[in-house]
Formats: sequence, C-alpha cells, structure tokens
Amino acid sequence: MPSDLLIEIGVEELPASFLEGALVAMPDLARSMLSAARLTHGHITALGSPRRLALTVESVADAQTDRADTITGPPASTAFDAAGKPTGAALGFAKKNGVSADAIQTVDTPKGKYIQVQVFEKGKPARDVLAPLVGELCAKVPFKKSMRWGPGEIAFGRPVHWLVALLGGEVLPAEFAGIRAGRSTHGHRFLSPGSIDVPDASAYVARLGDAKVLVDPAARRARMIEALEAEAKRIGGKVVPDEFLVDECMALVELPHAIAGAFNPEFLNLPESVVIAVMRNHQRYFAVRNAAGALMPAYLNVVNTANAPQVIAQGNDRVLRARLKDAQFFVGEDRKVRLEDRVPNLDRVVYQAKLGTVGARVRRLAALVQALGAGEEAKLAAEAATLAKADLVSYIVGEFPELQGEMGRFYALEQGVAPRVADAIRDHYLPKGAGDAVPTDAVGALVAVADRADALVGCFGIGLVPTGSADPFALRRAAIGLARIALEGPLDVDVKQTFGAAYDQFDGVALRPKDDVLAQLDEFVRARLRAFYGEAFPGDLVEACLGAWDGASLRDLDARIRAVAKFREMPAYASLSVAFKRAFNIAKDAPVGEADPKLFADDAEKMLGERFAGVRSVIETAVAAGDYESALVAVANELREPIDKFFETVFVMVDDEKVRENRLRLLGTIARTLTSIARFDQLSA
Repeated sequence: MPSDLLIEIGVEELPASFLEGALVAMPDLARSMLSAARLTHGHITALGSPRRLALTVESVADAQTDRADTITGPPASTAFDAAGKPTGAALGFAKKNGVSADAIQTVDTPKGKYIQVQVFEKGKPARDVLAPLVGELCAKVPFKKSMRWGPGEIAFGRPVHWLVALLGGEVLPAEFAGIRAGRSTHGHRFLSPGSIDVPDASAYVARLGDAKVLVDPAARRARMIEALEAEAKRIGGKVVPDEFLVDECMALVELPHAIAGAFNPEFLNLPESVVIAVMRNHQRYFAVRNAAGALMPAYLNVVNTANAPQVIAQGNDRVLRARLKDAQFFVGEDRKVRLEDRVPNLDRVVYQAKLGTVGARVRRLAALVQALGAGEEAKLAAEAATLAKADLVSYIVGEFPELQGEMGRFYALEQGVAPRVADAIRDHYLPKGAGDAVPTDAVGALVAVADRADALVGCFGIGLVPTGSADPFALRRAAIGLARIALEGPLDVDVKQTFGAAYDQFDGVALRPKDDVLAQLDEFVRARLRAFYGEAFPGDLVEACLGAWDGASLRDLDARIRAVAKFREMPAYASLSVAFKRAFNIAKDAPVGEADPKLFADDAEKMLGERFAGVRSVIETAVAAGDYESALVAVANELREPIDKFFETVFVMVDDEKVRENRLRLLGTIARTLTSIARFDQLSA
C-alpha cells in the first residue's frame, strides 16, 4: 500500500538565499531520483525554515516497478570468435547486465547481426531502495557556498544536526553527515526548544505548528504579511510594499512577529529613498506611510519571537538612529559639492580596463545622444549624459550603490538643474529589471539608449561577450532594455544606426573591426528578441518576421510580428500559407526579372497575374509605411482565390522554356513582395 515519505534535514540557521535556492531544487532532485529508482509517487512538496529543509512525497509505491528490458549489445562479429565462443566483449556485456553468457541471443537488425539479452528484475521494497537515496539526495542539495565541519568529509550549507526519514510511520535506515535518521525533529529555538517525535509524514506540518514552527513557506509568508499589516494599522499607517523584504524576512524566521519602532522625524528631511534604503538594506526593516502617502518616522521589524517587544524595539531604534545619522552626514557632505564639479573625478574611476574610465564613458554618451537625437531634446540629453554618472563618486552612493541615479536627480534638482535633465539622470538606468517601468520622457530615453548601446558595443568590441554562465556587464538585460524602451517608451530605437554611432565614439580605444562587431551584435540582439517575443508569440512566427527584418527599427519588427499574428487568425490564412510555401519553394531559383503578361497561357495564370498587378502597389505602399496589417489584409482579400486556382490548374515546370521561366518569374515576384513582410515559407500551417 502506498505511503507518504518525509525527509527533514535539521541545520544551523541558513541564510535566506540558501533556503530559497534549496527549496527550489529539492523537488526536482527527488523527482529525478525516484524516477530513476522506478518508484511511482504523488505530489512532492518542499518545506523549510532557517533551521530545516524538508520534503514530503505523497503516495510512494511500496515497491519498485518490475524491470523487463531487451538490451542490445555489440555486433555478433565481435561478440563471438571463429569457433562461436563468447569473447570478452560478450562476457563483459552479460556481466554488466546481470545475466549469464548462456542468456545471450543473436538477432538480425537493419545494421546486421547483434547480440541481445532479456533482463528481468523484480522490484525491491521501497524501504530498501529509499534508505540510500535519502543520503544521496541530501548530498546533492545545492548551495552558493558550503561549509565543512567536524572531520570535514561532508559539505553542506550549514552544519547538520539531525535527520528525519520516514516512510509512512517507519523510520528509514538512512544516514547523512554521520547522523542516522530518526523520527525526532526540533521545535522553535526559543518558544519550543525541545525535541518532538513525528509519528508519520502526514503529521509533520501539524506537529511543528504545535512547536511554534510554520514550516510551510507559503503559510509563514501569509502569517508575516498579516502581522505586518496589523502592526502598521495599529500605529496608523500602511506597510510600504517590498517583495524583496517579504521574501528575505520570511526566510529568516520560523514564526513571524512584527514589532514597530520609531526614529526622530528630523531624518525625514533626508531624501525618502535614502531613509528607505537605510531601513531596507542595512536592517531589513519595512517602511510605513501614513494615510496621505507620506513616509512616517516609523518602521516594522519582523522577528522570530515577540518576547519583550519593547526591549527589541529600543535596541532596533538605537541601531537605526546610528545608521540614519551616518546617512545624514553623507548627504550633508555631498551637498557641499555640485554635480558638475564631481564629473572630473570620474576620470579616476575605471569602467573596464580596456574601455577606460567612467569619465571617458560619460564623454562618449554625451556625444552619442547628440548623434542619435536632434534639437532641444538632444541638447538636454547631452547635459544629462554628462551628469548621469556624477553621483557614483558621492558619499551616499558609495554606501548605497542602489541609489545611483536617484541621488543624482535629487542633487541636480537642489542645484537648479532643469527638471527634464534631472529626471533623465535617474531614468537612464531604467528599466533595471523585468518589472521596472521604462523612461517616459524622450530625454531620459535617449540617454538610456546611449548607455546601453555604449556598453554593448564596447564589450563586444573587446571580445567581452556573455557566456552561458557569465554576463558581468548585464549585456543581455541591456539588449532587452533597448527593446522595451522602443516599444513602451517615447522613442523608437534603430539598432543599426545606434550601434554604428556608438562604435564611432570609441576614439582611441582598440576595438575589433566595426563590421565584425556590428554583425556579432546583430546576431546577439536577434537571439534576445527571439526569447523576448517567444514568451507571447509562436517561435516560427517570430523567426519568420526576424527573417524579413533589416535589423534596424525595433518598432518595425514589433509591427511585423503583431500583423502576422493577426493574419494567422484570418480564415484565408490556412490556404494562403500552403500556397505561399509552394510559391517560395518553386520560385527560390526563379530567374531575375518581371513576368511578361503576354506569355500567360492559362486563365488561372492570367487571373493571378492581373490580381497581383492590381494589389502590388497597395502592398508595397503599406509596407513602406510600416502598415503591415493593411498589407496583409490586401493579400488575404486579393490573392487567396487566384493563387489557389493557379496551383490547382497550372503546371509550372512545363517543357516550354519561355512559359516556364515566365511562371517562375511571376511566383518569384510574389514571393519577394511577401518577403518584405515576413518569411512565410518559415511559418508552419
């Protein structure tokens, strides 16, 4: 009868990132190992807290499935000698598969005579199979860094103190890190520190709950959010949403409690982002807003026990006050120096050894935005580009790098810089990630495009190309950022022009030849766009549109993809797609030139030629304007019937050379016209 499986590894407190990574990996590890062991099972759940990593597996079969395989070995010519006796190859094959030499059979295959054996293995009891697998699974749990302790033979995220392994109510004879498995776990370190016996896997979560441990991360998260919201309401505010802090704090406690603290209101004179950064990054505290949306001189701290909350709050207040005092000092010192006066200091900050300093990069950006833009916006963008990195050499950004851009904007506004320029200093870093907005003003968007183009061209120019495991300059994110700025922001991005202009700014820097760099970047950007659009559109559709795209305007590519997606939903698409494929395939070697209507011999041929001649200018005009949707509507309305009849009644490859070549020219012209929209021959039906 199937039984539930429980594995728990008791450890010293794990960092939040270790816990998250392990809980993601463990179900897949278990699933793979159980499958290889031929043990059927139900749902797998990962559970955990800072002091434990656990898995429950529902309905594990009481025994392995039987194994019955036919295994083919080496050719008979190498398996037997001239006298027909088994050679070492045959004997080794038999031994490997657990059978005697007498079990070897010779069979005919398409490749000749080969030897085979029939292997049957009766499934072993799950208990016997699982015992060694528990230790193997524990050893494979991945961590960013592992520790060794005791004799140092075992590496794990943190030292292991206990191990639970139950199949139903039975303890498995498993072992890991020198610890034999049992049924005893441990409750909350402070609120229920004793050991607890778990009768079976199904009782695990409830038993730990009684011992003040919420081992289910989802339940712990919900309890924590509820506690935060209740405490914020008690002090008259609302929690500032922060998914990072929620994930981090949830992984640091076993039973979450929220405690409010306070700080001197004078610190609210600091930029709001500084106050939040101090609380968030140094202390893992949540900020609180009042009903009007203003930041309150208060914070919320998630703790593992609510014993002596006033004592905890007083200690937290002292630490936070010291941190805010430091920030206040940094900002005060920064205010003594104007942003433009910091710019020369960027020449002492290395961006990349072969690409020079941040100062040199800033000068490239200022020149590049003027090459890409025009008029007042280009002038403002050049000013913003010059100041964009100045806050990197400020005290506060040195302490809180995540405030780069934010503090540049703050200081710029204080010093009388035009608001659009100040906003661009902040916004040129956008989007930082998938969930971020893009710059909404053209000045900020222009600097953002230049910033990413300079990074991409510079790094590719010196051969610093992302690999599967390394992308230190976040070039993949930079390429996707260009696409998002073009599609969601106030200006289009011409990739060819932008990269070409960016390359021209690297005066005095030894880059690889321009054509090589731009060709490699084109391939790189296309690969990123495949992934970007592949989340919303079929791969063959994206590929067909990329095949027709000239690698320039990103909005043009987007228009193609969306137009072809709509075209694919039209009733005419099914028959047109088949006809277009035939046209492309037949006409790929068509002679150059236009078809001669005088040589049209068949009525269907004449009709196709006339209809295409009538609609061709409509298609070409729409394509030239980037209105691919109108072009495809015209194709569907005008060409569906004649092209179907053409392929039903007209034989293209006739003996008459002139007629044959004329028909090929007609199909070739149609194919080339359609290729200006997408490579329809690459689309599936």
